[in-house]
Amino acid sequence: MKPFSLLYLLLIFFASVAAPAHAQTVHTYVDSDSLQVGDIFELTYVVEGVYTSLSYPTEDQFEDDLEVLSRQRFQPAANRDSLVYRIQFFGTENITIASKEITLHRSDTDTTLETNRVPLFFKTVLAEGEEEFRPFKPIFEFARSLWPYLIGLLLLAIAGYLFYRWYTARETKPEPKPVVPPPPFENPLKKLLEQLSELPETSALSEMEDYEKYYIRLGDAIRLYIKRVYEFPALEMTTREIVLNLQKELASTEIIKITRSVLNEADMVKFANFKPSRELADNVLNKARQFTETAKANDTEKIEYLRIRHEEKAVASLNDTAPPKELKVT
Repeated sequence: MKPFSLLYLLLIFFASVAAPAHAQTVHTYVDSDSLQVGDIFELTYVVEGVYTSLSYPTEDQFEDDLEVLSRQRFQPAANRDSLVYRIQFFGTENITIASKEITLHRSDTDTTLETNRVPLFFKTVLAEGEEEFRPFKPIFEFARSLWPYLIGLLLLAIAGYLFYRWYTARETKPEPKPVVPPPPFENPLKKLLEQLSELPETSALSEMEDYEKYYIRLGDAIRLYIKRVYEFPALEMTTREIVLNLQKELASTEIIKITRSVLNEADMVKFANFKPSRELADNVLNKARQFTETAKANDTEKIEYLRIRHEEKAVASLNDTAPPKELKVT
């Protein structure tokens, strides 16, 4: 073999060996893509390449219907690294985990890789056939011969009512309305703390009904606080609507995060027949207590404003309902 040919083959061999050393790749794995409300699944990102450190996606970068419970990192080799996210699914429809950025840091430069998008399919917990509404009962039809009597009775009742109003207005004098003092201002934060302290011990919870009442009382306590402080009907809203309204009211990020987490767990127990453990019940109570500490740090001025406004309205109400003073004629 000629020396030139041998040199050419050696160059090709070393190039093929050295090329993968600088290749940077990321692989995405998910252990389940068909989920019910409350299901927990694992999402894994595997990075291969040369780097000195890595920056993975944070918990806040995931979609609203997903809550990251924990992260665990593995490094089986010097040029191979992986991060496993343990995530709980709260969606009510199909969602897709968007592409995330992973940054590889080196002494000379940084490289950003994008992960694959991951579709997650919602699996309903309703049995087949339960989603259809039952037909309405047929409208009851009165016999035609009864209509004149019914109309006559209705007109007679109206005439009797009008005569009664005329007679009582002619014979009696209007009495002055009693002056009822308005109720004192109730601090929403103190009320929330009282309601949390009245919850039963988690050690006393055993049946599904006990857990359901526990989570409903805890969730309603936070909803009532949000209704009074941020002044929108949180008791009649879904968790998603409450979070959107808190964002409009410029609530703190920590309050929004804790609210979403606690109410999602309460919805899961109430609507998805999910029976939590005592450990989860203790955990959600700790989140509620953390909510009170965050509210104390962020909502004090708002609560003080509500107190002043309540007292001003109370004074105005007393002035409007007080009987007029009699003037003495000399």
